[in-house]
Amino acid sequence: MDACKSFQTVEFVKKQTLMMKFTALYNKYKDKWWALPLVLPFILYPITQYMSAYGNVDGFEVSFFYLNMALMTALTMIYGFKALPGIILCVFYRVAPDRGFEPAIMSVLHYFTSIGISCAGYYYFTGKRGRASFGRYNLTWQRIFWLIFINATLFLNYFQAVLYLGMFGVHQTMMYISPFTTRTLISYQGMLVGNMIGLPMCYLVIRSFRTPSYMKKYIEKIRNQVAEDLRALELICLFGALILLTALMISPINHKLTLINSVYTLTLLLPVMIWGTLRLGHAAISLIWWMLLVVLCNNYQNYIPQTADYKLHLAVATSCFAAFSITIILMAINISRQRALNIKSKRLMSIDPVLHLPNLLALDADLNKNTVSVLCQLYIPDLELLGRHYGLLMQVQYKQQLAHYLKPVLENDELIYISSGHDLIVRMSPLNAEKRISELHNKAQKFRYTRDGVKLYPQVGCSYCIINYPVGHLYLLIGELRALAEISLTTNLPVDMRKQSSRQVQNQVKTKVDMMNQLQRALELDRFVLMAQPIESKNGHRYHEVLLRMLGNNDELIFPDTFLPLANEFGMSSSIDLWVLNNTMIYMDETRHSRPNQCFAINLTPASICRTDMAHLIENMLIKYGIAPEQIVLEVTETDELTNNLQADKTLDALQRLGCKIAIDDFGTGYASYARLKNMQADILKIDGSFIHNIISSEMDYKIVESICELARMKNMTLVAEFVETEAIQNALFRMGIDYVQGYFIGKPAPIETLPATV
Repeated sequence: MDACKSFQTVEFVKKQTLMMKFTALYNKYKDKWWALPLVLPFILYPITQYMSAYGNVDGFEVSFFYLNMALMTALTMIYGFKALPGIILCVFYRVAPDRGFEPAIMSVLHYFTSIGISCAGYYYFTGKRGRASFGRYNLTWQRIFWLIFINATLFLNYFQAVLYLGMFGVHQTMMYISPFTTRTLISYQGMLVGNMIGLPMCYLVIRSFRTPSYMKKYIEKIRNQVAEDLRALELICLFGALILLTALMISPINHKLTLINSVYTLTLLLPVMIWGTLRLGHAAISLIWWMLLVVLCNNYQNYIPQTADYKLHLAVATSCFAAFSITIILMAINISRQRALNIKSKRLMSIDPVLHLPNLLALDADLNKNTVSVLCQLYIPDLELLGRHYGLLMQVQYKQQLAHYLKPVLENDELIYISSGHDLIVRMSPLNAEKRISELHNKAQKFRYTRDGVKLYPQVGCSYCIINYPVGHLYLLIGELRALAEISLTTNLPVDMRKQSSRQVQNQVKTKVDMMNQLQRALELDRFVLMAQPIESKNGHRYHEVLLRMLGNNDELIFPDTFLPLANEFGMSSSIDLWVLNNTMIYMDETRHSRPNQCFAINLTPASICRTDMAHLIENMLIKYGIAPEQIVLEVTETDELTNNLQADKTLDALQRLGCKIAIDDFGTGYASYARLKNMQADILKIDGSFIHNIISSEMDYKIVESICELARMKNMTLVAEFVETEAIQNALFRMGIDYVQGYFIGKPAPIETLPATV
């Protein structure tokens, strides 16, 4: 038994080896002039000759559907000069035995005159791309003009010239008569139709002989071009209508329904073919129309009766075939092109243009294709900070390399998607989900990104859940996973949504969404309230800081520490800053007579400072409302977003040159430091209230404030102290040299409209 199996294995290996050798030899020599270019004309010419349709008018032969010229043109298109020996020998072999040597030579020249000139003109304008398959929109008109119109016109004119000279020999059906006859018109239209429909089919057959896999690609092209919503019932109705109309036309001529059994039925084919064109596309409809033409043209005598108007009916039929063919082909090419563009657009919409990873649209589509899926979210919050220092390119490369690094852990049908912010989402199968997600998380934590020789490894949070089809509220679900991934950063383990308080997470996400909606509504309906808090000097000079409150759903006041972090997260902070600037200047314009020379300090977020057009926008507002730049103080809080940010420095410099004063807010905390102050040009320094609150009782706070004062005097900066709540603190600060103080002892924030008039 084992010996038998061993023998069969050896035989199988021998056959495989022999097949591989044959394939290698075939691929090596198939394009030589003595191989396929020489053999194919002898194989295909009899077939095209058999499929071509000829008739007899007034005792002379006419071509009703001529495919031989299409075959020779297709051979020349694909093989070029290598096709010449095969075409010459084939034509000579077919013509010489019947008509003699000289007519055979003239037939060879006949083919080469028309095909040579038309192909030369075609390739002159298209180049090598002219060999591409049929159905390409950018080559269609060149092919129609050169390979169909010019080719058929030259072929017919050469034929008439040779007939006139009598060089085709003495043949009863090929004697010269005037070319301006119905017979010539019928032949010319038959050549046009033969080239228009036969050329793509001959090209398909030759390419399939040359490369057998081309037929597989053509079938795949048919599948891609067919309408997505095409159903089997519609396809049955379409083919049923075509078969019925064709059967009625080619049925015996003594049919009782003479109107149906006539050229009239031919006109009914056009709407049915247009229906098929719209639903099937170019690749499929070309095959169908070619088969219909072969059947109809070879059975024309069944629907064109031998009456007095026989020639006229033949001319009408061939003109219908020509008109229908060009209509169907052009419409099919345009429909297929439009369908391909739509598919490409959908594909591009599902791919992030920067990262080249599938996005949430692709995720939504893929989830709907699977009954059960596991979603795993990888959250990398440190990417934002790294992006500030190394640029956007670093973030892009990190995500791309991380996605590539995690690929080996995933199955072939599992993908990594890009989400908004600094998240990656992985769609996985539910089989062994917990084990595989743990493996995925461990691998993500081991990933190291190298930048300028330094290895960076931001912390990665991981959360996951199992979801069923259909998927509703995908974006809300991703928000919940994001919240759980933040928990994972502290536990250093993947977090399963099923094991967490789902209601708590949902409430957090819902609160965020509600607040975001309120923010959007406040911007659209002016539901913000401007408050003003006084800032006073030792000699009693005052200006005010503009503070912001938002009206809630029940008209309650919402403080900025509730909504501003969310505004920063969703990119709305810059819009809020512009709203505050605009409405403050409107107030200053309206009260310029009752409160002349009033000065206001307005906070700007990092997102606004980093905008390239912010200085220009503020300048336009100042001009619009007639406000002097010296009346505006712009307070900037130092954050990681402004550190080493060239655009922020450019914006602040432009605002200073404009005449506005720049204040550094909350100095001494966060990213605001002595090193930053050394390089930053500002007019006012506001000391954070955390150092002022205990300045009398804390010697450390006192020394810190004292050192800040020394540094500010060296840079000739005005000093402002926040959080002044008692007279004792105020007096201590003035003794230290503080210029202005701000706090509840000086005055609480009040609506800006309630400020008293100064005149």
